[in-house]
Amino acid sequence: MYLSPEDGLVALPHGPGAEWARTALDLSAFEENHEGIHVLALNTPAAAQNSIDTLYRNAQHFGITVDITRRPFIGDAARRIAQALDGTWVVEIGNLQLPQSNARQRLRWAWSAPVRSLSSNPRAYGAQMSAAAFLTHEDGRELVVTEQPYADQLLVGALAPDIEFLSLRIRPPASIVAPTEQAALKKITREVLPSYDRALTEAHLLMLDTMLAQVREARSSAEHADLMPLASALRQHAPYLIRHLRSTLPGPLSAQSAAVLDHAEETFALTPPAEDRAARELLDQWLEHGTRLTEMTGSLDHGLTDRPSPAPAAQPGLPQLPSGPASPSPNTPLLSRHHR
Repeated sequence: MYLSPEDGLVALPHGPGAEWARTALDLSAFEENHEGIHVLALNTPAAAQNSIDTLYRNAQHFGITVDITRRPFIGDAARRIAQALDGTWVVEIGNLQLPQSNARQRLRWAWSAPVRSLSSNPRAYGAQMSAAAFLTHEDGRELVVTEQPYADQLLVGALAPDIEFLSLRIRPPASIVAPTEQAALKKITREVLPSYDRALTEAHLLMLDTMLAQVREARSSAEHADLMPLASALRQHAPYLIRHLRSTLPGPLSAQSAAVLDHAEETFALTPPAEDRAARELLDQWLEHGTRLTEMTGSLDHGLTDRPSPAPAAQPGLPQLPSGPASPSPNTPLLSRHHR
């Protein structure tokens, strides 16, 4: 159980008695959020104290343990980081203490991390990584913020939008550890996000190029298999490259470039018609536009998969993170008891 400046008391049920713990928390007027995480607001001290007293009685009745930790709750740090980053990021907290939790499954999509993979850290360190915060940007990028086990530091990594991306021979995005939120924010801005964008561009470009080659090969073969399922994969990667080109091309887009990207975007948004001839005509357009996108991306980032990433430039004027309330004193009444 954590004391959170934003949420109040935060409880993460875990262990063999996790279901009994959830029942005890429910009966004690804790509010259940995602994956069994329960919170108790402290804005009404008398009601909060009554809920805590009830929780200890329920815990004793069900034979479970209430453990209080003075470590900060990862959700507070993650929300402050998300607020300081550019754009809109939605934060979701996951409980890593549950073996079959959705949070553990999502970590399988994480790119590399210092020392070992993010997905194996919860198995290796158990209670040292109690929760993870997933920061999702409106454009689909996703970061994970959790604890670096036994180091009292934040660990931040990037998640792939497609599990296949993890096996591609590209440079993975950087993952970082930092002792403070402000240090983590600087590293995310200077290291994680630029390398994340580059890795996504490399991955989508490689996958689109591979799909184009497979469609061309299938079309030229003697067998006339249904090409549309294969061709539909083109639509998973082309939109990202269109957005990348619009945001990365130097200066304002020329009328010709804008028209090419607009036409490509409109064409890839079309649903394949049922009639075979019309479907093949649309496939021809997808092949044409897909080829043009790979050429434009390669021209913009010549040697994209071969050259090292440039050293990140310093970015002065990073937004200051809001500081949370001071840590509770050892005499805080709500945390004065520890029952087993």
